[in-house]
Amino acid sequence: MNLLHVSVPFTLALLGWALFVPAVLLSVRAVQRHGFLPEGAQQNAWLAGLVCVAFLWTLQVKTGDGIAFGMLGTALYVLLFGRERAVLGLTAALALHTFLADGSWLNLGLNGVLFGVVPALVASALQRALERWLPKNVFVFIIGKGMFVTLAATAVTSLALLGLSMSVAAAPSAALHLSEYVGISLMMAWGEAVVSGMIFSSLVIFRPVVVLTYREDKYLPRR
Repeated sequence: MNLLHVSVPFTLALLGWALFVPAVLLSVRAVQRHGFLPEGAQQNAWLAGLVCVAFLWTLQVKTGDGIAFGMLGTALYVLLFGRERAVLGLTAALALHTFLADGSWLNLGLNGVLFGVVPALVASALQRALERWLPKNVFVFIIGKGMFVTLAATAVTSLALLGLSMSVAAAPSAALHLSEYVGISLMMAWGEAVVSGMIFSSLVIFRPVVVLTYREDKYLPRR
């Protein structure tokens, strides 16, 4: 996470907070209205997921130009718990990661937009599109959401992070390798989509109670 320790312009950091705080407040309001996590298994999965995501963000490969690459895990988290709960969980994961890595709290708003709000909005929008236009069965649910949605949401998030990182944290020579960095980001997104798809399909089959976006009566109706 390049933006965890770099000095970003104050106006940019302030803009991040201005976008991030309303998103968190709206998520809190929606969760209060619909209920948070009624079952103990869902609560445990939510907490375990945010800890795993916070740890995953520490596994970064950094280039000489200051650009870091790694898996995000955000899209899968959104697929499991829905947009509002995911925003809150990813916010907690980001706060935990910032504390453990001794990162900049001023950058928390900007990082929250990139690692919480953006993947949540993209993944939830694609979920609604798939539910509207594609047949409602388990195969479409697992492949469409577990892989396609993860790939698209992760790619959008990675490219947004790459663009912002290059503008505020990278060396001037990084622009010469832009096409390579874009290719690496997309390959990382594809690898994450494959891994997330396997985890997602396993949970849908063996532990569907923790997949809050899955409804058996909708995707696996009784004949």
